[in-house]
Amino acid sequence: MSKIGRRIQKYTSEDSLKGTTKAGEETPPANMSLAEREAALQASEKAIGQREQDAMLREKVLRERDEAVQIREELGALNAAQLKEANERLVVATVRAQTMTEAAEDAAARMSHMAQHDVLTGLPNRALLTDRLGQAIALAQRHDQRVALMYLDLDHFKHINDSLGHAVGDQLLQGVARRLQACVRQSDTVCRQGGDEFVVLLAEVETASNATLTASKLIDVMDAPFLIGEHELHVTVSIGISVYPDDGRDAEAMIRNADIAMYHAKKSGHNKYQLFAPEMNVRAVARQSVEVALREALDQHGLVLHYQPKTNLETGAITGAEALVRLRQNGNPLVYPGQFISIAEDCGLIMQIGKWVLKEACHQAVSWLDAGLDIGLIAVNVSAVEFHGKDFLAGVRAVLAETGLNPHHLELELTESGLMQDTERTAETLRALKELGVQIAIDDFGTGYSSLSYLQRFPIDTLKIDQSFVHDIHDASGEAALVSAIIAMGKSLKLRVVAEGIETRQQLDYLQSKQCAEGQGYLLGRPMDAESFAAMLTMNRH
Repeated sequence: MSKIGRRIQKYTSEDSLKGTTKAGEETPPANMSLAEREAALQASEKAIGQREQDAMLREKVLRERDEAVQIREELGALNAAQLKEANERLVVATVRAQTMTEAAEDAAARMSHMAQHDVLTGLPNRALLTDRLGQAIALAQRHDQRVALMYLDLDHFKHINDSLGHAVGDQLLQGVARRLQACVRQSDTVCRQGGDEFVVLLAEVETASNATLTASKLIDVMDAPFLIGEHELHVTVSIGISVYPDDGRDAEAMIRNADIAMYHAKKSGHNKYQLFAPEMNVRAVARQSVEVALREALDQHGLVLHYQPKTNLETGAITGAEALVRLRQNGNPLVYPGQFISIAEDCGLIMQIGKWVLKEACHQAVSWLDAGLDIGLIAVNVSAVEFHGKDFLAGVRAVLAETGLNPHHLELELTESGLMQDTERTAETLRALKELGVQIAIDDFGTGYSSLSYLQRFPIDTLKIDQSFVHDIHDASGEAALVSAIIAMGKSLKLRVVAEGIETRQQLDYLQSKQCAEGQGYLLGRPMDAESFAAMLTMNRH
């Protein structure tokens, strides 16, 4: 029996008894044919299946709706947390951006300040001074006023740096800056040019006398000592002044002319001011030409040594020679030290020149000794800048080792003022030189410090009486009495005494009558080249 047949039989046997199906479906009428019954049952079965699918679909929709609600709830909670986090991040980023902006602005301000101010003193630097000077000139031009510029340089500051160190020197510069600022008006500008140089701009002045009054005030304020740690330092200042429009109509000209005037203040004795004068430019140009010539001479062997004999005033025997440097320029007359040594010191060439002179003199002395000529002592002048340089002692040792000169033949001549700078270090260097066997002479004795206590403190061998005293010797003169006293003092201290600048028979007679041991000067022998001096030594030997 087929599946449909079995179902028909089931309906006829069971459902016919009940009248309806258990699902509430109508029972096919009894009078239907078998085919009709079978079709009806198929339709009923299809409807039942459709209703089951619909029920399942509704359940699925309900589940998905519940899931959607849950998802929406979860998304809502998640979005709230994300929004809060995003807001917090935005606040933090905003704060950071503001902080970075402020930091950048502060850094830019600091960089701008550093570009226009001196790091050590906090004063305006050269760039800012030039700008302010230009503005002051423009304003003065409109209002028919004057502008004054003062160029200041501390006297002998390098010796403080060399002897006490740069830390003390820096503190001194800071103290100087504070004093300068306290002495000028708020409208004025105090600037540090570099090193130990300062510039003061007086923006509005009526006459040059206003500037000189301020300069005097600045010089006076430096009189009080500076207390730097355990050191009590005394500083003087040299000042050059230029005034707009008389001494320059732009910033460059005013600065240049004030600098020139400052140089003249230094050369005239330090611790003073000097107003610019047009003739100073001529000297400045000449000074520049000498500096150029010195640089060329060092590069192209343009320096030469001459030798002036020292003589025993009793026997006439040559006891030594003083090496004197000359500048030779393309067949022109020789230039003497008085015309270029101070310039060499100012422009920093004195160290190179000093090393060359020492080496050349020692080489020449060895040459004479090898030729059988007894040179005695070869004397070399040493500037204070050289002597207080950190490598001076090592340089002397190196030259002696290189040339092979016995140190007992070398005499170094130093000035009183040079010896009195940093006396402790001076004494130490002098003792080291004496241990080498080098002789020490004080040049131009009597022109420096009045205190003579250092003669016992320092290991000195020779006193050289300055030629200014010898020049004016006559029986009743004060110079004669002074020369006599120096000779007596030298004898009592067992020092050699050498009189400089002997040019007349009267001077020689007086010195011999006072038993001065040695002398030098044109009367006894002029400076000469090495060949001429060798001939003189040969004649003197016979």
